[in-house]
Amino acid sequence: MSIEDRLLAIENKLALRELVDNFSLVSDRKDNIDQASYFTENGILISIMGDSTLTFSGRKEISDGFAAILQPLETVYHHNGQHLTTVDGNHATGYCYCLATLIGKENGKTYVRTIHGNYKDEYLNEDGSWLIAKRMATVAWEEKKEVQN
Repeated sequence: MSIEDRLLAIENKLALRELVDNFSLVSDRKDNIDQASYFTENGILISIMGDSTLTFSGRKEISDGFAAILQPLETVYHHNGQHLTTVDGNHATGYCYCLATLIGKENGKTYVRTIHGNYKDEYLNEDGSWLIAKRMATVAWEEKKEVQN
């Protein structure tokens, strides 16, 4: 592999990591419109939580889905871990661990919900920028507890 090819591979892997991390930062700001912009126009988001699966197709559905999920939350905080990617031309795949902390109110009480999940992603490079073409977000396990004020 030439030095140019090796540099391109490194650049792509860094760009994909930044895509995933920047998406999480936007999620923490609860900016559903910006979140959806990290997906391709016809992107797909599948969220698996135990026996429940939600699927959103296209930026509009993804944006509306994020708005509904994030609206009742006061604080959202994501921490991404390992991120393994494979790049093949303008296509790539990735797998990443994520720890999400969600704080909100339910029945007048404050709760914290900690989600241990993973993302199985498919990426597409469009006009020199990587976007998420498909994301399967799976909750491995979660914990929810009331916070005493």
